[in-house]
Amino acid sequence: MYPYEVAQPLSSREESLLDILEKALPLPPKIIVGYNKLERDFTSGDVSRLCDISRSSAKFYVNKMVDLRLITKVPHKRMYQKFANANKFSDWLKDLSKLALEPLENGSLKPIDVTEDDE
Repeated sequence: MYPYEVAQPLSSREESLLDILEKALPLPPKIIVGYNKLERDFTSGDVSRLCDISRSSAKFYVNKMVDLRLITKVPHKRMYQKFANANKFSDWLKDLSKLALEPLENGSLKPIDVTEDDE
């Protein structure tokens, strides 16, 4: 069911949790696991090898990570770099929660109104 290998059969609880993660997070669990194994400086080829995905899929996910500001492109090189405070995906997610989600919930960060004309 899941496109990544697991050491043991999944319990229904684990399967449910992975299903929720796939739906709730901007990157698939397989990519998150690979991200945590990456060195600070890396290429899309490293992502491809660690996650066992095609190079074109790796480039897609690397571009998505850049858009999410999880990583940055190293100028004039075909390399990317993790931000100092985002060595693990969960570090980035905690910062996002603290800096954006909590302020949104308590009203200090106002959502942008999207009208039908804007779409």
